[in-house]
Amino acid sequence: GIGAIIGAGIFVLTGQAAAEYAGPGISLSFLLSAVGCGFAALCYAEFASLIPVAGSAYTYAYVTLNEFTAWVIGWDLMLEYLFSAATVSVGWSGYFVSLL
Repeated sequence: GIGAIIGAGIFVLTGQAAAEYAGPGISLSFLLSAVGCGFAALCYAEFASLIPVAGSAYTYAYVTLNEFTAWVIGWDLMLEYLFSAATVSVGWSGYFVSLL
């Protein structure tokens, strides 16, 4: 959920990558990703207006496409949560090591 999206790993690793590798171009990267997030929000708003049931990519795929496609999207969501939780755990472990 929201803890995986706005987690410690995102802030920690993004800051380290910007400081060490990216330089000032990171501002344009954030702007481009903000535009992409805005478009994704508009897509979900359109889905919600078309199918006013529980708001999930799995539910929308199940209703509009078919069960197999919804199954694939459901597992893709599981992989997304797996990788975001791993990123957050890397950030938290960095905080914990710095406390020691």
